[in-house]
Parts: sequence; structure tokens; C-alpha cells
Amino acid sequence: MVYVGVGVLARTVLRARPAAARAVTRVSGVMMIGIGGLLLAERLAP
Repeated sequence: MVYVGVGVLARTVLRARPAAARAVTRVSGVMMIGIGGLLLAERLAP
């Protein structure tokens, strides 16, 4: 129930603020790329 509530609240806030939605999308994309890079580096390290 907590995740559903957070999802509904986030959708409501981000719909009302398109600039915030774009910022969240960019930040989450950068974070995903960073995490992927760290996992790849960990995998390739001897």
C-alpha cells in the first residue's frame, strides 16, 4: 500500500509540474547509467 500511495502522489505532483518531471527523468537516467558503470567496472576488475 505504501508503494501505491507514493506512486499516486508522485504522478500527481509530476503531472502538475512538467519541469520537475523532466528533471526527475534526467536524474534517474544519470543514476541508472552510473550504477550500470559501477557494476560493469566491478565485473571487469580482477
